[in-house]
Amino acid sequence: MDEPLFGGISRREIFIERFANAFIISTTMATLLASVVQAARTGVYVHMLLGLAVCLFAAIEVRLVNWYRVGDLEPSFKYIIFMLGFSIAFLCLVANMYFFLF
Repeated sequence: MDEPLFGGISRREIFIERFANAFIISTTMATLLASVVQAARTGVYVHMLLGLAVCLFAAIEVRLVNWYRVGDLEPSFKYIIFMLGFSIAFLCLVANMYFFLF
């Protein structure tokens, strides 16, 4: 079995990363569902495009977390991954506000 490039990660970090992945995936799926519902209700299909863009950003973030967990990324990428997760969560919040308030 191949040894990770930058050493192993602790159980605490694994738990935090799995929680972050689950949170990002759930908020992204809720945003995608809201975009499809609003596009079907209003007939403005640009909403679906925004939902698709959020899903693509979330897929990139999930892939980065998987690479970090395997050990293919340096430990300094952990902060970039968390900031990307926070920005995706904020993007989901803004998109849902746009769908339901405007």
